[in-house]
Amino acid sequence: MRALVSAALVAGVLALSGCASAPARTPGNYVSQSEPVFLITEAQADQILVDAMNIEFGTAPIVRIEAPTKGYQATIKFLFDSHQIVATMVPSRGRAADGSAQAGYYFNVSHSGTMPPSRMSRSKRMRERLSQAAGALSPSVPAAR
Repeated sequence: MRALVSAALVAGVLALSGCASAPARTPGNYVSQSEPVFLITEAQADQILVDAMNIEFGTAPIVRIEAPTKGYQATIKFLFDSHQIVATMVPSRGRAADGSAQAGYYFNVSHSGTMPPSRMSRSKRMRERLSQAAGALSPSVPAAR
């Protein structure tokens, strides 16, 4: 009887961990070509990312990303599940009020993992936090084509 209970426990743990390891992707993972551009410097964009990540994920380790675009990544774990949120600053050109194309940045937030409800709400909050902080320095402008 004891062996049967142990086998059932092991099978249950394996089944749960197998489900937890399959990555989930949502449409929020894809970058639109119509992202608003903020006419800010690289240093300003980086500081906005650092501040937003620290506010949203202050207790989780935050890792710097250098390529293909600069940004930060946080991994949140709960039991067998985890998810990663990556926020990057993408160099771009925006159309200023006078019609000229100027250098700036837009922010991209992507996510993957096995905690969809938490991941989606955190990604949304990150996007809002980034837009609000960048908007305090520069109004968003359309991308220059």
